[in-house]
Amino acid sequence: METLMSGNRLGYRGIVGALALLVVCLMGMSGCNDEDCVSCINTPEPPVVPTGVYSVSGDNQVTVYWYDISYSPYDGRYNENVVSYAVYSRFFQEGDLNDPNRDFYFIGEVAWDENFDPSTGQHWFVDTEVENGFEYEYAVTAVNAAGMESALSFENVIDAPLPMSPPGTFVEVFDSLSGTSRELGGFDFSRAGENPADLYAGRVDPNRAGSTADIRVYFEGAVPYVERTSTDVKIQDFGVFTDTQGGLVFEGVSWAPADGYSSTGKLELVNGHIYVLELFDADSQSFHYAKFGVVGIAPTVSVRLVWAYQLIPGLPELKAPEAPEPADGQLRFLRF
Repeated sequence: METLMSGNRLGYRGIVGALALLVVCLMGMSGCNDEDCVSCINTPEPPVVPTGVYSVSGDNQVTVYWYDISYSPYDGRYNENVVSYAVYSRFFQEGDLNDPNRDFYFIGEVAWDENFDPSTGQHWFVDTEVENGFEYEYAVTAVNAAGMESALSFENVIDAPLPMSPPGTFVEVFDSLSGTSRELGGFDFSRAGENPADLYAGRVDPNRAGSTADIRVYFEGAVPYVERTSTDVKIQDFGVFTDTQGGLVFEGVSWAPADGYSSTGKLELVNGHIYVLELFDADSQSFHYAKFGVVGIAPTVSVRLVWAYQLIPGLPELKAPEAPEPADGQLRFLRF
């Protein structure tokens, strides 16, 4: 996939529409009809609005998904009037979701036959021009061969990329009460978030005076447990999130709840479960949220975890950091 990018949520559509219109004209000169190609246009109307738009957070990236526009009922055949999808974004500003004139900026385009999963009917776009600690809003449009564009998608899709375990990796946290590696039995989420590429950055000694560990792991017999290190930490078991092969679906938990946390701060660790934490920082008098999933257990020895830590205080109820304004003359799309 080729994307058109520039900084600060800006981009250029350039000559996309003009080229598409030229193609249509050339097709008309050559006697194109509906059965010849997917780019023939049967109507001067713009395409319908894409639906099912949502996003999945990553570390300094966000993946946006939406449903392919096809004839109804869905039979796997593409809508002949759609040749691509345009993806738009903007810095999210708290309180302006009801503003119909808020600006969106073009960040990339996906062709009708690119980034498509026929088993789900979904297209996707990976936005790597984002930074952890900021919130972004996304929308998608459909474009036909004449360069006519649909309205923006209607879903309110807001995402905040966050530091997390690198794909395909895990951190091993050992029994904090016994064994030769008990000094690696605690985990500090904020420290891990400072350097996610360092697989060991978050492991700390929970038994040391002044330890910054948020949680510690220990075993009772062959059964592992996680326990908070202070009342500034709240934790709860969100349950099992696995696919048909038993793999952890870490994106299955996307928001920390307002309540439902354990009153004891002690929970059994179960393979395939995801746990959510609320962390109070006394120095800044702010809350941060984190999650971790269990991807392996070595009885009496250690557990293998994947993790994510939200840098923005108070998310999901928060105000995003001040975002730079776009330069004059840059292309923008208003939500009408």
